[in-house]
Amino acid sequence: CWQLQPDEEYSSQAHPAGVVETVSVTAGRMTLLVDGTEHSVEAGQIAAFDGDAPHSYRGAGVGTCHLIMTVHLPPSPASGL
Repeated sequence: CWQLQPDEEYSSQAHPAGVVETVSVTAGRMTLLVDGTEHSVEAGQIAAFDGDAPHSYRGAGVGTCHLIMTVHLPPSPASGL
C-alpha cells in the first residue's frame, strides 16, 4: 500500500504502449495527473488509464492518502497469450 501526504507528489515517465495502470484509493484523496489533465480520486474509487503518457500522483486534502497501484503489462508475443 502506498501513502501520499498532502501535496506530496510522485511522478512517472510514460511506459511502453499497451501498459495500463490502475489506482485504488483506500483512504483519503489524491489527484491523478495524466498527460496534463487532473483527475480527483477519493477513497473507494478506482481509476484506470493508459500508462503510455507522463503521469503523476499527488496527495490531496488534509490527511494521508492510502492507495494501491498496479501496472498491467500487455502479453509478450512469445507468451502465446
